[in-house]
Amino acid sequence: MTWRFFVATIMAGCYAAPAGYTAAQDAVGPSVRYLPLDAPAGMSQAVIVRGVPLVHTRQLLPLDREGKVIGEGSADLQIEQVLNNLEAVLADSGSGMDKLVRINVYALSTATVSGFREHLRHRLEASIRPAITSVLTPLVHRKALVAVDAVAVAADHGTAVALKRCPSVAAVQECADAAVLPRGGVAYLSGQPAEGGLTASAVTRSMSNLMKTLGHLNLLPQHVVQVKVFLRPVTSAEEVLREVRKFFPNQIAPPVVFVEWLAAAPVEIEMIAQLPLSGKPAEPVAYFTPPEFRPSNTFSKAALLQTEQQIYISGLYARVPSRGEPQAVYLFEQLQEILAKAGSDMRHLVKATYYVSDDDAARWIDRTRPRFYDPTRPPAASKVMVHAVGRPGRTLTMDMIAVGCAK
Repeated sequence: MTWRFFVATIMAGCYAAPAGYTAAQDAVGPSVRYLPLDAPAGMSQAVIVRGVPLVHTRQLLPLDREGKVIGEGSADLQIEQVLNNLEAVLADSGSGMDKLVRINVYALSTATVSGFREHLRHRLEASIRPAITSVLTPLVHRKALVAVDAVAVAADHGTAVALKRCPSVAAVQECADAAVLPRGGVAYLSGQPAEGGLTASAVTRSMSNLMKTLGHLNLLPQHVVQVKVFLRPVTSAEEVLREVRKFFPNQIAPPVVFVEWLAAAPVEIEMIAQLPLSGKPAEPVAYFTPPEFRPSNTFSKAALLQTEQQIYISGLYARVPSRGEPQAVYLFEQLQEILAKAGSDMRHLVKATYYVSDDDAARWIDRTRPRFYDPTRPPAASKVMVHAVGRPGRTLTMDMIAVGCAK
């Protein structure tokens, strides 16, 4: 049973331009559109991408070419080094800072997150406003204060995923610095947790399940664009990466990102993969759960984006410090509003990552999702308990991707 069966059996849909854009603008061709809405300077609430290859980077640290931390103890110097590394990796993929779509920021403090946004804003032209999500987490290198991974428009590298190594940055052995996703479809695979046991065996179980899901979708390891690992503790990253690489024989591994989570399971892993399309699917997104898993009304094991448009949403936060039900409901209502302005709705979400920093936030994510989601169309998702969510007084943020829909 493959994804084609599910495409044929779910409701038909389509997409339209966001409010404020005309049909003539749509006809221009490949594009990136920034929707700042009420986001702070230098970022957008939503970024709409259509018809372009996208480069996904690995997690980049403030290291020089030899792997030494630059600016030890200084957040400002480390931010600059991280941005230098990002610029180099993007350039190597035929991209650049002026083509940014999304940045994920990992830091040890909210002050560093704020500092990163300021440094980034001063590097970019005022018109370049990527979506930004931030969480507080210990980093792979114990002296690092900040790290990032990013998505940006890339040069065309053909119809297959192109794995890139950038000679200007410190190498991660047998791992790509970036992967260029060709224009077309994308498969988002939900996080696969592995309970108990040693870290190595947990990685093997999680990766095996993901590869089995890829098999259901007629996809191969060569289609994988990025692997994101939620692990405990982050000091086990080297061991985890060693196990992950085993699942990519005869090639370097795709870009990998690490986030320390606070969970009983040592590891949860999610994936992004190319989804080659044949013809024009009737539906811009399909939702798939392998037959060996029980379907859920709040998340799908895989969401299959079958259009050349994606809508990236910045990390969402309650407007004022809050917890519990008001915080969760506000975020989902805010998401609804942003999606409407971007030409989408809650039935066309493809990927969700819920970062929570206490049990209360985790509980209210679970209670609130059913109020807003169509139970037959939930996005691929991961719920991750982290140290903090990047803004004082909040315990929850949501990182979302959607496609457009017609009314």
